Amino acid sequence: MCINRGALAWLLVLLSPLLAGCSTPASQSPQASAAQLITTTRTLKAGQVVDGVPCLVADLPEHHIHVHLAILHNGLDVPVPAGIGIGQPWGRDPSGFITRGACFAWIHVHDASGVVHVLSPEEKSFALGQLFEVWGQPLGPGAALGYHGSLVVLVNGVRFAGDPRTLMLSNLQNIVLELGTPPAVAPPALYNFTAVPR
Repeated sequence: MCINRGALAWLLVLLSPLLAGCSTPASQSPQASAAQLITTTRTLKAGQVVDGVPCLVADLPEHHIHVHLAILHNGLDVPVPAGIGIGQPWGRDPSGFITRGACFAWIHVHDASGVVHVLSPEEKSFALGQLFEVWGQPLGPGAALGYHGSLVVLVNGVRFAGDPRTLMLSNLQNIVLELGTPPAVAPPALYNFTAVPR
């Protein structure tokens, strides 16, 4: 059978959009749909205060709690970036945990686990809105990280009905922000903090 090369080329041009939709690139991950969200971190300088949260040269362990933050966009994980609340340049250990920075805000994130470290020299309460201000990203009813629409906030598996900015952070909380379509399987209500470095 003889096939005209010109006809074959036209056939491939016509079929290429259909064939492209039939496969998923190997590099595409379950986090690909979150690409339109804004997760870049604010650049902080020593002595800078953001929404009542200072960035100081010394990491203050006197009052130290941990909170876990998970973000889902249409059911897919959105990584919480390392370095929120930590001034650059950073020093990291072999696992990628940020051990040194130009300053540490009283609310900061050392790695991509979603664990938030909240410290202060005296016992003080902080809100989720302050974490997002330190992060440099918007948060409000129906809005986070540049997304606008359905936003559900879960705290240890229980729905939080208020403005997400007002949610007070307390030790060993697992906070989940569900943006858009909820996941098919509910996220875990609790987070295992046993392996969290201080």
